Amino acid sequence: MSMYKLTPTFKSDFEVHPKIACYRVASYHNPAAGTQSATSAETESDPRKALEKKQLELIERLKGQTEQLNKLLVSLAPTKEAPICAKPAQKPQKEATPEAAAGGKKDKDAKKEARKAAKAEAVKKVAGGAAPAPKSSAKSSGNQWTVEDDRKTWETNLTLTVNLPTSLVAYEQEHLKNVTLTVRDADLSWVKALAKVGEKRGVSFEGEVKNQAKEKKSTVKVVKGKGTPTLQIEKTTVKSLQTIWKVLGSALGLFSRRPQQVLSASHQAIWLNKAEQILLGTGDLSYATREASQFLARFDSLSSQWEVSIADIVFRSLLNLSEAQPNNVETWAKKIDALVA
Repeated sequence: MSMYKLTPTFKSDFEVHPKIACYRVASYHNPAAGTQSATSAETESDPRKALEKKQLELIERLKGQTEQLNKLLVSLAPTKEAPICAKPAQKPQKEATPEAAAGGKKDKDAKKEARKAAKAEAVKKVAGGAAPAPKSSAKSSGNQWTVEDDRKTWETNLTLTVNLPTSLVAYEQEHLKNVTLTVRDADLSWVKALAKVGEKRGVSFEGEVKNQAKEKKSTVKVVKGKGTPTLQIEKTTVKSLQTIWKVLGSALGLFSRRPQQVLSASHQAIWLNKAEQILLGTGDLSYATREASQFLARFDSLSSQWEVSIADIVFRSLLNLSEAQPNNVETWAKKIDALVA
C-alpha cells in the first residue's frame, strides 16, 4: 500500500511534499534532497553560529553609536575658552594699635598674678595637713562587670578542653573528723561511689559501706535507718540530701564554696536538687536524664567544667546503664565509671 494516494492525472516525476505540521522531516524518498535539507536545518539551528552573528551585529551597532556620540560631543564643545576667575586681592592686615597692645599686656600680667596666688594657697593647704583632692579614675565611670566564658578550667583558665583527659576535680579538702551518715537502702549506690573516691583521698568509710583508706583525714560511719537520710557532725544534724552531698563533697575535695568556683557550685546545686527529688520520689529520672543529655551536649560534666565533681558521681549512681540511655549520658557515665572504679 502506497504512502500517498495519487490520481492518474499527475505526472510520473511529480514530487509530493507533505504538509509541515510541527517541524520539518527530511524526505526519505530522495536521499540527495534529504541531505541538503538536513544540512540547511543544521546550519539554521546551530546556536554558536547564531550567537556569533548576533555579536557581530551588536558590535556594528555600537560602532555606529560611538561615531554619532563623538560627532555630538564635537558639536557641543565651546568655541572660546572660558575666562579664568582671578583670585581676589588679599587685604592688608591692620597693624595693632598701641592701645590694644597695652590692654593685652595687662591681661597677661593679671593671669600671672592669679596663677601665683593659686600656687601660694595650695602650698598653705599642704603645710596645714589638708590632703589633696583625689583624682577621679577613668574606670569608675565604666561598667564594673565583664562577660567571660563559663567553660574555663579553674586552675589554668583554659576554654578549649577537648584534649584534656577526664579527671576528678581536686579542691582543698575539709577535715570533718568523725561524722555519722544515716541512709536508706536506696541511698547505698551513691554512698558506695563516694566510698571509692574516699579510698583514694584519705576519707574512711565504716559501717554498712566500707573502704580501705590508708590515710584517715575524715571518718564517715554509715548506718542504715528509716526516713530521711541525715548526717551527724558533732552536735549538728543535717537532714537535707543536697547539703549532705555538699558536705561530703567538701571532705572529698569534690565540692568547693570558694568564689572562684561559684559557677561550678551553682550548676552542681541544680543537679543535686534533681537527684534529691528523684530519690525522694518527687522527681522523674527519665525526664532528668533527657535534661542531662542536653546539658552534656555543651559541657563535659554536670558542673559545667571539664573535671568530674560530686554532682556527676551522685547523678551517675542513679542511672542503670543496662537500660537505653541518651548518647551523651552514656558516654559521660562511662567516663565516671572509669574514674571511680
